[in-house]
Amino acid sequence: MKRILYIEDSVTSQLIFQRMFTPDCEVLIAASPRQASEVFARYSFDLVVTDFMFPQADAYGVISTVRQKHGPLEVPIIVVSGSMDQALKSRLLAAGANACVNKPLLNLAFRALVHQMLTQPHVEAQSAELVIACSFQWVQDGVCHEFCPEAGLHLTGQDRLKVSAQMLAKLHELWHQGTVLGRITQERTHNYTLRRPDAALPPGSTEAPKPH
Repeated sequence: MKRILYIEDSVTSQLIFQRMFTPDCEVLIAASPRQASEVFARYSFDLVVTDFMFPQADAYGVISTVRQKHGPLEVPIIVVSGSMDQALKSRLLAAGANACVNKPLLNLAFRALVHQMLTQPHVEAQSAELVIACSFQWVQDGVCHEFCPEAGLHLTGQDRLKVSAQMLAKLHELWHQGTVLGRITQERTHNYTLRRPDAALPPGSTEAPKPH
């Protein structure tokens, strides 16, 4: 019997999914990506179906965990979302998903997709007409900077909108010349608070206890 892992925090959606695929398949439920990681350690699966967004995580972590050990034809992954547009779909497929589906799940069409993934796994083709290129913009000393890691482009200027327009034009030019873009599937920004060891603490604050 084929085994499916369904990762979803909605109890209603969990019940609907179980009704759709049992007793034909063994369905295991995880309410979060963290819980799914624990289940992965104990069981093997023929298919993973996951919601995209969770309170403290998203499907990218699930895809990464599965793809570290299993290729897309070994353990297919279907990502479902109530806001699945072409841009999100493109990024999820690039990250390692096999297929992406909009909620609500249409019974017959979704059943057919699950059956295909269990019997003849495949990866949906990405649109050749769309790619999502990622860039980062910031202001430093009154100058606007924008950087695209994939293209190695770093543009500067005084006007934020003009810098963005220049970046878009450059990326279009590179893409049409054959540069591979759209490989970044997640991005994060981190702000770090740094303090000199001998700096005085702000009024009212306390020194964090040092480890023994």
